[in-house]
Amino acid sequence: MYEDLGIFKVTRAMMDWVAQRQEVVADNIANANTPRYLPKDVKPLSFKDVLAGTEARSVTATATDARHIVPQMGPDPFKTVTQRKTYESTPDGNAVILEEQMAKLGEAGDKYNTATALFQKYQKMIRTALGTR
Repeated sequence: MYEDLGIFKVTRAMMDWVAQRQEVVADNIANANTPRYLPKDVKPLSFKDVLAGTEARSVTATATDARHIVPQMGPDPFKTVTQRKTYESTPDGNAVILEEQMAKLGEAGDKYNTATALFQKYQKMIRTALGTR
């Protein structure tokens, strides 16, 4: 019922984007000492594409143990790109700047909080309009 409304498409897409960005930033932080590692990021979320229905969105499970069934991997909903323009790097060629990665995590948290607040407000508005609480 709610999935067809534009605001719910946008909030769900934003939450999916935040989840993937946090995963990519965590990989960057984990490789902060890897020689010649270039940090990655996800492409920005296009609300226009989400509302038009052209933005692919899916959340897939991952196997965390060798005994788990390997999940079917669908298309990557948000393209991960390697950052080519780096302004700082260590002598071994690593270009991960931890302060920058932490700022990205903070930004992702803010976007997630915004999306959840919007989702809750519009859900309450719909319930009020329907006469249910």
